[in-house]
Amino acid sequence: MRVFVAVLLSVLGASLVEGRIVTKCEVQEALNGTQGLTQDLLAKIVCYVELASGFNTSAVTRLDDNESSDSSEEKPKKVHSLYGLFQLSNQVVCSDGASPSYNICTMSCNNLIDDTLSDDLQCVSKVVGALKKKGFQAKSIDKLKQWFMNIYRQCGNKTSADLDVCV
Repeated sequence: MRVFVAVLLSVLGASLVEGRIVTKCEVQEALNGTQGLTQDLLAKIVCYVELASGFNTSAVTRLDDNESSDSSEEKPKKVHSLYGLFQLSNQVVCSDGASPSYNICTMSCNNLIDDTLSDDLQCVSKVVGALKKKGFQAKSIDKLKQWFMNIYRQCGNKTSADLDVCV
């Protein structure tokens, strides 16, 4: 019985450490002051975080890159994953150890799915910085643009007024 209780507690403890659900205001507060983010862009990112990850720090989304619907051609499936609160790509910002990546945040993708927000925020800051510093010459610009386009496509109507509930 003691062994069962010990195993149960260790499993429950491990699941609690791996991720958590954060609030809109926690994300807003954590991002506030990030260099390069206007209040309107911050509102759009917070909106995107809610839609993309449900504010779940351990969210992982697998995506199929094959856009061709022609089933006569047998192509190997290209799959990539989006990690964490901000749904950042393993092809661009982090390494999952299995897929090629630019790894511009020089981190393991596992660091994006724990309950620590500081490394996620540093990575988002690097992404924004790479775009601001190198503009459209940044490596992996197509994937970075896609991330920002998703934010604007899904949350383009959000403004700083949408974060007034956090004041």
